[in-house]
Amino acid sequence: MTYLYWVNGGRFINMNDPAHPWPEFPDRNAAFYTNAAAQTLYRNYIRAVVSRTNTVTEQPYATDPTIMAWQLANEPRPGGSDAVAVPNLPAFYHWIDGTARYIKTLDANHLVCTGSEGLKGSIEREDVVLDAHRSSAIDYVTTHIWPNNWSWMKAGDLAGTYDGGAAKVADYIASHVRLARRLEKPLVIEEFGYPRDGADAFAPSIGTTYKDRFYSQIYNAIEADVAAGGPLAGSNFWAWNGEARSQHADHRFQRGDLAYMGDPPHEPQGWYGVFDSDAGTQAAIRTHAGQLNV
Repeated sequence: MTYLYWVNGGRFINMNDPAHPWPEFPDRNAAFYTNAAAQTLYRNYIRAVVSRTNTVTEQPYATDPTIMAWQLANEPRPGGSDAVAVPNLPAFYHWIDGTARYIKTLDANHLVCTGSEGLKGSIEREDVVLDAHRSSAIDYVTTHIWPNNWSWMKAGDLAGTYDGGAAKVADYIASHVRLARRLEKPLVIEEFGYPRDGADAFAPSIGTTYKDRFYSQIYNAIEADVAAGGPLAGSNFWAWNGEARSQHADHRFQRGDLAYMGDPPHEPQGWYGVFDSDAGTQAAIRTHAGQLNV
């Protein structure tokens, strides 16, 4: 939306604007894939970042071993509705392949991925997931898992809704394992998160019983697939909050705040992130890392 705003005379809508209900936001965003001026700005940004040299270590990003991969975008979608997304699919696939190849001309040393949510970002169609990841310049398949955002459970009734959500999570993982097998590419669950114990519970003093169960479910699935020689290669939890704490009673980020969390500024601070005091969640992460390191 921002790239389009920069080239269309300042027209935009906000994602959460009630005057423009979902899926108008992703439908409007879909114009990005065929807008040449927006694409030029986007590639300028790619070149500036990928070609950058770290001013502290003097290590060029293109040769930095601490970087795992470049991602085309966070959760790119061909559109939000079938009416917009389906006609836009050729442009969407062209953008994926062309952008990934462009990155590799700047940096031949690192992996490139789409940043896709998987089925949720592909109008729930398996063929779209497959075609979005077929390019030889895309090195692995990605998926995101957000049970709360997708209404697979209710934060205010975790005891009554957790199991139903967990079943959907298991099915979602299995679907993407199957798709990755068809593509013969690795699969990374590159985003997943879960709320703390209770509705509107963002403070680190609130428990993480169900969150820890969710993390263990993700990790158990990965470990089982790795042991079976499957495509699941790893995951990235969302996200590390560390010692940061919300500075306001409503847990909302305000301009000028210096407590930066993994929870982005447009979301409640503490919603999904892992604090330095979350012993149970950290234990699950640590145990899983040990299992994959065997």
